[in-house]
Amino acid sequence: MPTDYDKEFGRYVERFERLVGSIDIGQYGRYKGRLVRRLSEGQFRDKVDEYMGLGRRFTEMVSSGDTIDDALAVELRAVEIDLVLEKSLFLPLPGVQSA
Repeated sequence: MPTDYDKEFGRYVERFERLVGSIDIGQYGRYKGRLVRRLSEGQFRDKVDEYMGLGRRFTEMVSSGDTIDDALAVELRAVEIDLVLEKSLFLPLPGVQSA
């Protein structure tokens, strides 16, 4: 799935400022009770790539009927917090809180 990093980074900056606050890159703020660091554009790209890779693994597990790895779900939620996502792309499962 191709990602328009520039467009997504702009959305990230808007979300971060609205939900965490206007702070400098590298500084920390709070989101959903956790500390989050404001990412640079390069760090954001790396984090998006990590998120999409975890999401692919999760989707493959669900599609193949494998047992869902709890550690993978926790990793996905942690990266969603880092990206200040309001809605999960991969965890809309009942009983699983999405970030």
